[in-house]
Amino acid sequence: KKDPSLQVQLLEYDMRFERYGSEFTYYDYNEPEDLPLDLKHCFNIIVADPPYLSKECLERVTQTVSFMASPVDSLLLLLTEMCKDIWRLSYWVFGLACLKPHHSSKLGNEFRLFVSYDPGSLIPTTAKAEHDGEA
Repeated sequence: KKDPSLQVQLLEYDMRFERYGSEFTYYDYNEPEDLPLDLKHCFNIIVADPPYLSKECLERVTQTVSFMASPVDSLLLLLTEMCKDIWRLSYWVFGLACLKPHHSSKLGNEFRLFVSYDPGSLIPTTAKAEHDGEA
């Protein structure tokens, strides 16, 4: 992390990540809100990568995201399979980002990055002009 003042928290089932100390929290998606209360509604940016591609897992991970997300101006990013179930969760998913991940292991599933905001709205005006070829 570049800014030591930023709070970063890794939720993970694998206890090998315990080496990250206070920035690690054990997480089991089967218990979506079994988390320390100091994590409740305190994050402005959440990146979620559910461990399984099932509808049940996706629903539970979104419960965790809702638990952790700040109620005001949260930016949510969800990396998962492109599937019909994702649209059922549209109460917090805004749409698709341009990023289309590829896997070196040649997985057959099409993965996408879903976001709860308009990615273009976060690019500063000068960077947006350069990106669009206007600078």
